[in-house]
Amino acid sequence: MNEKLTVLIDHDTVVHRIAELAKQISADYRTCCTAQNPLLVLCTLRGAVFFASDLIRQLDIPCELDFVKIHSYRGTRPAEIPVFDLGENLSVEGRHVLIVEDIVDTGHTIETMLKQFGRQQAESVRVCTLLDKPSRREAAEVIPDYVCFEIEDLFVVGWGLDYNEQYRLLPDVMVYHPEV
Repeated sequence: MNEKLTVLIDHDTVVHRIAELAKQISADYRTCCTAQNPLLVLCTLRGAVFFASDLIRQLDIPCELDFVKIHSYRGTRPAEIPVFDLGENLSVEGRHVLIVEDIVDTGHTIETMLKQFGRQQAESVRVCTLLDKPSRREAAEVIPDYVCFEIEDLFVVGWGLDYNEQYRLLPDVMVYHPEV
């Protein structure tokens, strides 16, 4: 396989920004999330696992972690309609929900989840993403509430993001440049 990877955001910068974001999220949910009604953190599988793990360890509010799996990419191209594999029957009624995503690109994945969980009468649903790519947004109403980094229209891997299930374990966010 011929490819080139270049560092976009280094490991230490990502770690520092996640810590800042965890403080902001904790402050925002401090008054509404209790031991009896903890924040429900929904991690999108598989890409957001690394980010979600680092984020929730730094939250200082009661929270529960659960997972949703929704396919939205085929190779380097977004799929037309995201499809749930896990989490479509998750009960969020009356809960404060934080969806943790690796990257918000076209917005279709988040839009699908917001509609699904909105129908289930969640108390609130917010979106937290490691990377936001607003230049590619097709679902205009999708605006993440918490963003670690906004990036240009680049295909990135590492820190959980993959290309055909490869490169997830890279310690930095890297731009993937396939050889032409």
